[in-house]
This record gives sequence, structure tokens and C-alpha cells, in this order.
Amino acid sequence: MTAKEMHRFCFVIGLASALLGCNRPSLTVDDVIERNTKAMGGRAALEAVHSIEVNLHIVDPDFEVDGIYHAARPGRMRIDVQAGGKHVFTEAFDGDRGWEWTDKGDPKLAYEKAARALRHGVELPGKLFGLHEIKRRGHRIELLPREKIDGIDYHVLPLTLSAGYVTTLYVDPNSWLITRRRDVRPLHVDIDPTPTTIEQRSSDFREVSGVQFAFASTETDLKTGKQLESSKISSVKVNPPLDQSIFEKL
Repeated sequence: MTAKEMHRFCFVIGLASALLGCNRPSLTVDDVIERNTKAMGGRAALEAVHSIEVNLHIVDPDFEVDGIYHAARPGRMRIDVQAGGKHVFTEAFDGDRGWEWTDKGDPKLAYEKAARALRHGVELPGKLFGLHEIKRRGHRIELLPREKIDGIDYHVLPLTLSAGYVTTLYVDPNSWLITRRRDVRPLHVDIDPTPTTIEQRSSDFREVSGVQFAFASTETDLKTGKQLESSKISSVKVNPPLDQSIFEKL
């Protein structure tokens, strides 16, 4: 082969490689879900989580409290809040209805919007359920073009729960973990029902019983840049002994 023929051969090979690279299929929504599932600990570990107990400290601009959060499949939750070492508030979803209790009165059913917020919270991935379980639980998940935020080119997954609630999950391509979530909602619907665009950032992921949990999070109003709330987890227990009656109205 002459030098000229060799040059032409190399040019053709290079062009073919470039064209093949351009036509290489991008990741599908199922690809992103599978990579996130693996990063979170894998299907078996995630589906082995039947209940959790989380101890956390919550900081709002006007107060600081401690909380104990319990959740159990198929979708029940309860959080007990303490201020100054005193139990002052309970909020729960029993699988059908939400209810709440304060130290100023008897337990009562939660307002419809508050009950929906409790249900949404327990359904979202990161507590009981893996991202790969979303579809079979009746929810819809899609994939949008990637979005660069703070130098990270996120995979963007709009999630629509069966009840109609819409949120957007951001998967970091470096860790394949969901480190951001954005939606339009009130922070605490029973305190102020005014919706705003909130970004939740999750960090400090740690392995518990083979599953990754975010031990720190912040909630920020994207319109104003104001931090609305932050929380830090001190401990997570997977499948603790749990009396299911705790989710029922007191």
C-alpha cells in the first residue's frame, strides 16, 4: 500500500468512527433508572427495605426541632416532632388518610392537601422505594434533555405520581444518585399553602444495610434563593421492630 493509499484508508476509517460515534444511542430512561438502582445498592437490597426509622434534626428560619420519622410498605408514614425535649407534634399517613396531633388538642384528620403531601413524601425514591419500583407502583417517569447546574450535566427525570403530583428528579452522572429534586409546592401546606418553586438538595450519602441514604438535605426557594429548611440525619434503622398501629389515628 502506497503512502497516499494509506492516508486515504486512515481518513475513511476515521470518518467512519466519527459517524458511528455520532449515531451512538444516548441513554434511555430505563438506562438511567438501572444505573441509579445499582448506585443505591441494587434491586435486592432496595426491595428488602420494608420499614425505616430515621432520627433527624430540622432547622427552619424560625425554629429548630428534632424528629423521629417512621415509614413502612406499602406506603405508611409517621413523624413525631420534639421541641426542647418535649413531644409537640405528630403527623401521619395510614395508607388512606392523613392525620395530625399537637400538644394543644386531640388528634384530627389532616386537611386534604396536607394528607396528599404526606403520601407523596413516602412514595418518592430515597426512603422506602427504589427508583426502579416507580412504574410498577402506578407512577410515570420520563427523561428530558440533560441540564447543567453548577457544572454538573444532570440527567433530568420528570416524575408524575398516580395522584397527579409532579416533581423532577436530577441524577448526578458522576455518582448516579439523585442529588436534586425540584417541584412547585408549599413547604408546609398546613402553615402556608402558597406554592413556590422549591429545590431539595441531598448530600452526605451513607450506606445502611446495603442501601444508600442521604444524611443531609436543604430546601431552597429558587425564585428568591432563600434557604427554607435544612435537615441532618443522626441515624437510620432499616427494618426495625415496628408496631403497625403507630400509623393509625391516636
